[in-house]
Amino acid sequence: MSSSTALLPKDRKKDDHPIFLRVCHSPWITIGQKALVGLRGLIAAYLFVAFLAVIKYELERNKSGLITIFKFSNITSFLQLLYHNIAATYTVMHLYYPHHGSQARNWKTRVQKFLSPPRQHSSTQNGTWFSIFYTASNTFPLVSAAIHWFITVPTKHATIPGDHTFGHGWFTTFFVLHKYAIIAVIAIFEVFFLSSIKRQEPIGAHLAGLSFLSVLYIGWTYIGYVVADKYVWWFLDHRQVGWEYVVSSWFAFVVLVKIGFFVLYGIHGLREWLTKKGENKNRGYQQLPQ
Repeated sequence: MSSSTALLPKDRKKDDHPIFLRVCHSPWITIGQKALVGLRGLIAAYLFVAFLAVIKYELERNKSGLITIFKFSNITSFLQLLYHNIAATYTVMHLYYPHHGSQARNWKTRVQKFLSPPRQHSSTQNGTWFSIFYTASNTFPLVSAAIHWFITVPTKHATIPGDHTFGHGWFTTFFVLHKYAIIAVIAIFEVFFLSSIKRQEPIGAHLAGLSFLSVLYIGWTYIGYVVADKYVWWFLDHRQVGWEYVVSSWFAFVVLVKIGFFVLYGIHGLREWLTKKGENKNRGYQQLPQ
């Protein structure tokens, strides 16, 4: 098959392609479909191996125990891993099995349908839900990095002190850099180079979705305290800082997530501006560089 796979007809109501197809196409003409499949596969494989290594470090070196599953950085890493595996699967299926719907129904085509990008439905708003998932997967790495480098390290509350990032073994260096730098770079790379998903609309729905997930995570940290008798962040412990500071920290966390969203939104806008001339609006399809 050619490295260029035609997009489905765009939604006439929104004059755009479904988000599920946009995730399968790079906005840059130099990144063809086969190259995109390769890049997505490499990133998904790296994130999987790195996630296992990080969990191993948490359990064996940090002795984190149950609190491991409550740490924001670990949840962020898992969310990003999940997104990239889904995106890689959609991209492969869109390139190599785009016509499974027109074939006879059997177990093979059913598997292909399950793994392929779904159709976007206005009744279920599945496109909006996927967009919120995509946004959270790429916003949270930026937030996690900001909390580590600008809050926990300067206040000397980081699990690995800032001056221990280098010179204390390659595994420690990898652990810190992956969790608080590399996944943030991957998030920016995803938004700017790999997917042609447009700026998030409506903004209100995305901010509400991110706020809900932020509050949900704050609640999750207190469940973590109940089961592990330990807070993931020192500023959530009312015994150390007092309830007034804790409540302020809740609001600050939600605000920081929103700031991360607008940083991501700006990266989307810059990419759209730079690739705008790549669109051919005179044809029946909105052409994306493939």
